[in-house]
Amino acid sequence: MMEKSNVYFSESHLNILHLMSAIAWADGNLSKEETDVLLELFKTDLPVDPEPIAYMGDNMTLYDTVSANPAIYEQIQERIEAELAFKDILNSYKNNSIPLEDLVAPIKTIEDRCLAIKLAYMVVKASADDEGNLISASEKVIYRQLLQLLEIEENLVKKIEWEADKELEKFQHPFKAFMANVKKILFKKIEI
Repeated sequence: MMEKSNVYFSESHLNILHLMSAIAWADGNLSKEETDVLLELFKTDLPVDPEPIAYMGDNMTLYDTVSANPAIYEQIQERIEAELAFKDILNSYKNNSIPLEDLVAPIKTIEDRCLAIKLAYMVVKASADDEGNLISASEKVIYRQLLQLLEIEENLVKKIEWEADKELEKFQHPFKAFMANVKKILFKKIEI
């Protein structure tokens, strides 16, 4: 399926996506949150997602299939195939691990290196480990190795991480969002 993935991604984005696969699998698990964050961040590389008529739970979407519009049907099929190819790339690292040095080597430009840092930071912070740590020990290790290999100035790294934290707020874990809403309700001033 690797040939199919090249249809959707530029070479530089494909290199970064392979690197993100390694980062995501560092703790031995590719979480749904990590996949969701990467899917959102690479959505401009994927075909347009047709406008749904309704959203349902667990990322299920309803489309207007009654109209039998062949263009919408083709868009849906193309998007599904692209997302499957995307997930295949992420999952391929599990069975074919590649040294981090080899994954970083093709990432040449400063823009791509900064993007790699931003995405890696977002991936390692996307989901907590089994002990509740926001970043697992194995993810910290691979993230530090990545920073060393990419050779980006520390001040720039801090700026990139700050920007990534701001973007991560929109990927807030549902439980955290639920607890934030509970806090708002519980601590809301009661007016009589």
